[in-house]
Amino acid sequence: MKLRELLNEKANMGYESSEPTVTNKVTGTVSWDITPTPLKGSIDALEKATYLLEKAILESSEDEKLAKFGEVLSKLKKSLKTHLTKNYS
Repeated sequence: MKLRELLNEKANMGYESSEPTVTNKVTGTVSWDITPTPLKGSIDALEKATYLLEKAILESSEDEKLAKFGEVLSKLKKSLKTHLTKNYS
């Protein structure tokens, strides 16, 4: 697989894990096992939901419960991103 194909695959799949497998002693090249994970879509969905909720909060600023939902969703998104970064990057 070419490097360009790997980069495109990463962009399409999202987060991934990779490990070096073989180092060629003559050329110094390294082969990698790349395991893509389909978790990027979940982050995108949470970002979209957060954006829509923030928009709704601005339109109805008197609704305190809606603002609390916004805080919870924002914390969930941040927590998930942190988990994915620590375990899949």
